[in-house]
Amino acid sequence: MAPTIRDVAKLANVAPSTVSAVLNDKRYIKAETRARILSAIQKLDYTPSRSARGLANRTSGNIGFIVANTHFSHAEPFYTRVFLGVEFEARHHDLYVLLTSVNGKAQKPEPMPRFLLEQNVDGVLIAGRVPDKLLKEVMQRKVPTVLVDYDGKACDCSKVLIDNEEGARAATAHLLDLGHRDIAFVGGEKDHPSAVERLRGYHQALATAKVAPSEELEVFEGDTMSTENGSKAFTRMWKSGTHPTAVVCANDATAFGVQLAAKELKLKLPEDLSLMGFDDVVMSGLVDPPLSTIRVDKEELGATALRVLVDRIRRGGGATTTRVGVELIQRGSTMPPREKKN
Repeated sequence: MAPTIRDVAKLANVAPSTVSAVLNDKRYIKAETRARILSAIQKLDYTPSRSARGLANRTSGNIGFIVANTHFSHAEPFYTRVFLGVEFEARHHDLYVLLTSVNGKAQKPEPMPRFLLEQNVDGVLIAGRVPDKLLKEVMQRKVPTVLVDYDGKACDCSKVLIDNEEGARAATAHLLDLGHRDIAFVGGEKDHPSAVERLRGYHQALATAKVAPSEELEVFEGDTMSTENGSKAFTRMWKSGTHPTAVVCANDATAFGVQLAAKELKLKLPEDLSLMGFDDVVMSGLVDPPLSTIRVDKEELGATALRVLVDRIRRGGGATTTRVGVELIQRGSTMPPREKKN
């Protein structure tokens, strides 16, 4: 039979409540008494149950992770990696992560995640965009909350975000350095905070190079940054007579769509069209040609968010915003533009 807290108390010659106080760091215990209790714990190889510690601390030891179902699939592996980062970091804090997905485009109210209804989490991570109504309902429950990769204005809480502006600026600057001047920006949902920031970074790079922006070179399609919408947006732009030599995409999925559309239009990459993505998902290195992109350390994004949430749970305090850096990855989809024939 596994040793109990009473066995530890008996060996250390103290009351069980004193052992509990040491385990949960609830009050001052004399150094000599603490050492005796810790020695007894080691001798007995005692491990306190999570439920017992939860009763003492009034905590569950659980963290909730909410993500839209459209962002958590084989086709969109970004948040899978973010979740893994959260899970690996949670082990260092002896926490369990409870995952649930929600309808990111729900028109009607959806049930709250069960772990919130049952008050079975100490804090919540919300990854990517979810309905504002859900954000407001979570905030009403006064649960420590951190948004990951989404600057939701409906949530006055801490946020861990990608340095979107710098990433798009670097992607655009890379194409400018290669000699491109007719550079398009292709996105999905125009009002998504990440897309807005990436468009801003694109504009910053153009301004630095003294290249005037053009509305004809900025195209958006649909309500998601997906392969399908990337293909539709680029096809529409090209067939309208606007022919860029390079494209910066809102994310890799959008870039894959541009790549498919370009091939349908008999364009060679990168000879006829240079292409930049954003995120560096696994598929970026497997497509032909391999996609130049902006790398986001997705596991670190998740780990950082978990650390911010743990700090908020333990220390309280006001909302903070943390930016995770990015890195330019040059592969085979970018090259200098062809010289124009007279």
